[in-house]
Amino acid sequence: MMNCRNLLNSVLVTIVLMTLAVSALPPEKIATCCKQVSNVEITEPITGYMIQERNLPCVRAIIFQTESGLYCSQVKSPWVPLKIREFLNAKAKATPSSPVSLLSIITSTASPPAGQTSQASFSTSNQ
Repeated sequence: MMNCRNLLNSVLVTIVLMTLAVSALPPEKIATCCKQVSNVEITEPITGYMIQERNLPCVRAIIFQTESGLYCSQVKSPWVPLKIREFLNAKAKATPSSPVSLLSIITSTASPPAGQTSQASFSTSNQ
């Protein structure tokens, strides 16, 4: 009986120590980022967007989501606020949104569609 109790205590202590060790690790970045931006206006429908702040090597950008992929756009481009307003107005009028989220697309490992010249490069960082 005493051996089982000692064994159980040892297992519990091991689990607690492992949990503490894992929680002490630094958080891992799982998202990709824009390292360059484009001023070219996006002509296809916007299905989502995200604001990216500068955090080197990432640059400040508006990341637009479309059916064909993600576009890194210059924050100060004159057409950007209009596209955001159009998207928000359309979203407010629409029924519940698609189950595919911008986060799921950003964190996926799929390659962007070929032949997209206004699409900026993305990279995954583990820091």
